[in-house]
Amino acid sequence: MNDAATAQVNGSAALDALLAELHDPEVRRLAWTIGAPSLFDATDPRWQGRLRDDAWSARELSRMRDSLLALDRAPAPLHAALGAPATPLPLGHVFERFVRFWQAARPEVRASTGGLVVREEGRTVGEFDVVLLRADGVVETLEVTVKFYLNLRPELGIAGCIGPRSFDRMADKFAKMSTRQTALGDTAAGRAALARWCAEAGGATCSADSLIVLNHALSRGYVFHPDAATPGPIELSPTHQRGRWQTDARELPRGLWRALAGREWLGPWRGPLAESAWMSDPAMPRLVARVIEDDEGHPECERRFVVRSDAGLLRAFPEPPEHAAWQCLNERAGG
Repeated sequence: MNDAATAQVNGSAALDALLAELHDPEVRRLAWTIGAPSLFDATDPRWQGRLRDDAWSARELSRMRDSLLALDRAPAPLHAALGAPATPLPLGHVFERFVRFWQAARPEVRASTGGLVVREEGRTVGEFDVVLLRADGVVETLEVTVKFYLNLRPELGIAGCIGPRSFDRMADKFAKMSTRQTALGDTAAGRAALARWCAEAGGATCSADSLIVLNHALSRGYVFHPDAATPGPIELSPTHQRGRWQTDARELPRGLWRALAGREWLGPWRGPLAESAWMSDPAMPRLVARVIEDDEGHPECERRFVVRSDAGLLRAFPEPPEHAAWQCLNERAGG
């Protein structure tokens, strides 16, 4: 096993162990935000070393472990930073709040912001998801994404992966995030926006040209494959979190299933079987988790996207037939 694989195994075990100790749902989601495996492959040269890898995430989780346990006992600061869960807010924006809460708490960070808009000649040319000003004057930018893709046409590679909304294509996100979005801090307009913010927020006055900027990206999420044996596109991390997708024309396998809504999508579910009253778009695929009963409630053991048989995205990407490998697995599980 190479160093990267060892780091991933150790990181996954540490995250699982910590999640078992945490009880507050939002603190559990924060822990997942920190320690979950990367969605995209950080070793892909197209990232130019800017995508945070699993070894970095494992170190961050280790650094934050005691803080997370303390926050679990008194989670009010995190709850305040996130806002009410029933408030309609895109999941990506909620995820950015988790990331900023975590990164802004680093001891060397003296100021932070999110959603810093970059304009050039009166028009918007980009936005920094998370910006951090360190005590040494260095500025860090972090492009953040959390995505949930259906691998509808595995033979097409990255072009065959689509989000629950048909306009959300993995190929588009990868291309933008690995190039323009992570290079924004290298542009004249981006550096000018950062210099203005530093002067306003941190009292540090310096020219855009002299500013030291470090640009990184963070990717999290799940990809839902036709079956357990389907490989993902080469752009995905080998350790990415997986689920399965199916249409509503087929019954779910036997067991206890719970629909997930809103920020419940972030990380493995554990809690009451009764579903939340959080808003869910009926036009989108349903995300459901198979849960088991134990002394700690109903921990998730599998998740699936259930797509309406008449969904428009299936007309463009028809459902593949059941694979023999999945059929054998399903029969053994009694599904």
